[in-house]
Amino acid sequence: MIDVKTKITSFFIFNSSFGPKEGEELKRVLFFHPNHISPDARKNQVGLCEAVVKFMSTFSSEPCEALQTQTKRYIFYQPEKGYWMVLVVTIPYATKATSAIGETRGEVLNPSIMSDLLVSAYKMFKLFMGSFKDIPMENIYSTCEEFFNPYIMSKNLTNDISDLIQGVSYLPLDKNCFFKVICLIDLLEVTYPDFKCISFVYNDQLIWNGLATNDMLTLYQYLVQTLLPKQVEKEIQGGAVAAAQRHGRFISPPDGIRTSDDLKKLVKVYLRCEDDTESKQYYLIIYRTLSATMCFTIDVNTTLEIETFRSLDAFIGPHLSTIASTISEQCALHALQTAQMLGTDQKFVYFNRLNLAYKSSASLSKLVPSTAIKPEVLSIIADIHTDRKSLGNYGEVIIKTPDEYWITGKTSNEREFYVIIQEKNANLKEIADEVKRICEAQMKGIFFYPM
Repeated sequence: MIDVKTKITSFFIFNSSFGPKEGEELKRVLFFHPNHISPDARKNQVGLCEAVVKFMSTFSSEPCEALQTQTKRYIFYQPEKGYWMVLVVTIPYATKATSAIGETRGEVLNPSIMSDLLVSAYKMFKLFMGSFKDIPMENIYSTCEEFFNPYIMSKNLTNDISDLIQGVSYLPLDKNCFFKVICLIDLLEVTYPDFKCISFVYNDQLIWNGLATNDMLTLYQYLVQTLLPKQVEKEIQGGAVAAAQRHGRFISPPDGIRTSDDLKKLVKVYLRCEDDTESKQYYLIIYRTLSATMCFTIDVNTTLEIETFRSLDAFIGPHLSTIASTISEQCALHALQTAQMLGTDQKFVYFNRLNLAYKSSASLSKLVPSTAIKPEVLSIIADIHTDRKSLGNYGEVIIKTPDEYWITGKTSNEREFYVIIQEKNANLKEIADEVKRICEAQMKGIFFYPM
C-alpha cells in the first residue's frame, strides 16, 4: 500500500488574453511553480484549467472554485477580471497491489485552507506590487517571478487552526497603559506630520491599527510571519544589533537607516490610510525597540531627508523603550492570571468577523504547534466557520466525535467561539457548563447573547 502526503504539486497564474493566438500559449502563463516543469507541460496544465473555467461558466455566473480528481485537487481563484491563480495539490491516496481500485486515505488538507492560501498570496502581492492590471505587460512576468517564487517556497500546507481562521491577535491593555501608547502616537504625528502611524505591535499582538481591516490583516501577517521572526532571530544571536535594540532602530530596510543611500532602499506598499477611498503607494517605515514595533507610512511624493530620520530615531527610541517595559510587566501578569484560570486540556478559539480579532488558548497559539488537533475536529470547526448560516446570528452547537472529542461552536453578533474538550465520561450538561465557564473567564463580557 503506497501513501501520498498532501503537498503542492504546482502553482501558477495565467491570463488567457495575453496569448490569444495559436503558438502564443506560453504568453498566457505569468508565473509557474516549480520552474523545472517543461513548457509543454505548463501549456497542458494551463490549457486544462482554461477549459474547466470556460466549461463551468456555461452553468454558473460564479467563477470556478475547485476541481478534484482521484489524486489531485485544483483550487481556482480569480482576484481580478481575466487573471486566474491556481493551486494544485496531491491528496493522500493509497493503491492496493491486489486491486486496480484506489481509495483515499490519510490526512486530507481542508479545502478552505488551500483557498485562503491563494487569497492571502494575492493580497500580499497587491500590498507590495499593486494590482495585476496596473503592472505593464512587459514587466508583469518578472514581477510575478520576483514575488511569488520565494513566497510559495516559504509556504507549508498544514491543517492548522490559525490557517483556517485567519485573524489578528490583539493585546488587551489597561486604560493607563493604552493611554500612554495613544499619547506617543499623537505626539509623533504632531512632531513629524509626514509620518503616519499605521500600527503598533508588541511581540505578535496588535495594539493600534490605523488601516482598513483587510489591509491590516495582510500587513499583520507580513510582520508576524515573515519580518519579525527574522528580526527576533537576529536579536537572539546577539551582537551590535541586540545592543542597539534596547534604544531602538529601523528594521525596514533590514540594515537600518544611517545614510542617504539607505533611503533609496525603503520598501513601497499599497495601502488605504485614513480617508483614502482606494489604495495609494506609500513608503513603509518600521521601527523596533525591545519587543515593541511601530509601522509608519510616508507618501511617496514626499522629499526624504536623512536628518529627519535621525531626529525621529533619537526622539522615539527612549519613549518607546519606556512604554515597551511597561507593557512587558502587564503581559507577564496577564499570562500568569490566564494560566491559573484555564487548564491545559481545554482548547478554545475566538474570532470576530467585524475587526478580525483572533484569540486562542496557549495550546492553539502560533507559539505552540497545534498538532494535537485531529483533522476530523478541524474539519468540523471549518464547516461551522465557513457555513455562516448554520448557526445564524445567535446559535450554539455541541458535537461529539467517536473518539471522545467534544466540539462546541457558538455565534453572537458576528463573533464566533469554539471550544475543544476531550473527555471520555462527560455528559452534555457538564460540557455545556465547562464551555460557559471558559467563555466567561476568557471573553470577559465581549461575547454576549441577545436579551
